[in-house]
Amino acid sequence: MFDIIIRKGRIIDGSGTPWYYGDVGIRGDRIEAIDDLSAASVARIIDARGKIVCPGFMDMHALSDIMLLAEPEHEGKIRQGITTELLGNDGLSYAPVSPPILQQLRRYLSGLYGNPEIPWNWRSVGDYLSRFDGRVAVNVAYLIPHCVLRLGAMGWQQRSPSKREMAAMQALIEGGMEDGAVGFSTGLSYPPNSYAGTDELIQLCRAVARYKGFYVTHMRNYFDQIFEALREAIRIGRAAQIPVMISHLKVGSERHRGKAGEILALIEGARREGVDVTMNCYPYQAGSGPLFRLLPDWSAEGGPEAMTARLSHPATRREIAAYFREADFDWQACAISAVGSAANKRLEGQTLDRAIRDSRKDPVDFICDLLLQEDFEVSIINFAGNEAETAEDIKAVMTYPATMVCTDGLLIGRSPHPRTFGSFARYLRLYAREQRALSWEEAIRKLTSLPAQMLRLQTRGLLKRGYFADIVVLDPESVSERSTFEDGRQYAAGIDQVLVNGRLTLDDGRHTGARAGRALRG
Repeated sequence: MFDIIIRKGRIIDGSGTPWYYGDVGIRGDRIEAIDDLSAASVARIIDARGKIVCPGFMDMHALSDIMLLAEPEHEGKIRQGITTELLGNDGLSYAPVSPPILQQLRRYLSGLYGNPEIPWNWRSVGDYLSRFDGRVAVNVAYLIPHCVLRLGAMGWQQRSPSKREMAAMQALIEGGMEDGAVGFSTGLSYPPNSYAGTDELIQLCRAVARYKGFYVTHMRNYFDQIFEALREAIRIGRAAQIPVMISHLKVGSERHRGKAGEILALIEGARREGVDVTMNCYPYQAGSGPLFRLLPDWSAEGGPEAMTARLSHPATRREIAAYFREADFDWQACAISAVGSAANKRLEGQTLDRAIRDSRKDPVDFICDLLLQEDFEVSIINFAGNEAETAEDIKAVMTYPATMVCTDGLLIGRSPHPRTFGSFARYLRLYAREQRALSWEEAIRKLTSLPAQMLRLQTRGLLKRGYFADIVVLDPESVSERSTFEDGRQYAAGIDQVLVNGRLTLDDGRHTGARAGRALRG
């Protein structure tokens, strides 16, 4: 007796091998059989004729670390077929921590992750992961973020660690990996991560490698110094003997437009030399993140309290103004996507240029005042180049065999980047159905077994007897994103059923309310 049989679908098992027709039988949280099950007894039949049946998708760069706990049904991701998310990205997350550091990070990262009223009372990685087990709609895996190591060992100081401080950071890594983390992440354009040198990162990665973890990096630069940043990441992987994943890789600068092939050649060369370099990417050019990241690194030294005092000071504002003048910053290239308070909600969806003009303030005064009013809970979308002009570069990265797919999506505000609710459906529409740049089998491999291999998940990522029943049923003719830059909160279309650990979480396009997700511990 099966609990569910998915009948007569086009089975794409996630391995990259050709599709075939068959039935998938599920009992409890596992796949029990893949065969002709027409004579089997079953409680529920899902008719998949004309549909693709495949493993659940894995978001390899999610920003759901807090809002998944506050909004556990996670409908925008479930409706894209996402059943597993990798948290702790960009070197910015919340465990392991002491209570004072957790409260600092709650303020500092509110423009990235939000600041909902949930219990903020964990310390260890194990404690943090336990908040997800059986309480949320998707599975999660976790990377130890660089920021908690630096803050725990040496605070917000802009310098290299001492030997004692390095030992303290390595001890935090050991505890976090033993608690179930799968790797380590950096965000080298975000303070305090950006204060670290290459040698520090090599030493930390060696501690991670002892636990067979991997290294994920938001590199120092994605613009004019992208080649130098890539070489640093490869050097770290080679020296520490650790797999390296490059976060949200794309060509950012006009100077490098059309050079995705050269970037991929550098990565391919490292792979031929034995450095396990992979990437994740989303199928859009524009980026998104907290407003404070526009400021120079030195503005964050000392943490949120010092930053608040610094941004209030006229002399600091003059220094920031000089920094923006030197960078020749384009205020029209950013839009405000989220603010925390009702008083400033009218700003969501406006370009910075318009919001600054309407305020009748100097640009730096507007930004500093808004960050102080919102206690840093402001996020932006930054438009780095024209989407049409960069489409071929994005396609080259997205279709590269070692690239996985991500949303990198902020879950806050009324005007989020469309990648949050659209990345996976857009990827399938563009590259599998419309452009045929990838076969459906290869497109789905990059969403399923490839990330499962990176995460060292031995019983997920494939449709196979005995594997966990994380399964998607989709219509290949209608799967598509609906989210836009004008309305980023529209759900994807064409995903009919989603099972997480054998539980129907999306059924005929309706969320069932199931919260069958688990913490997938390393």
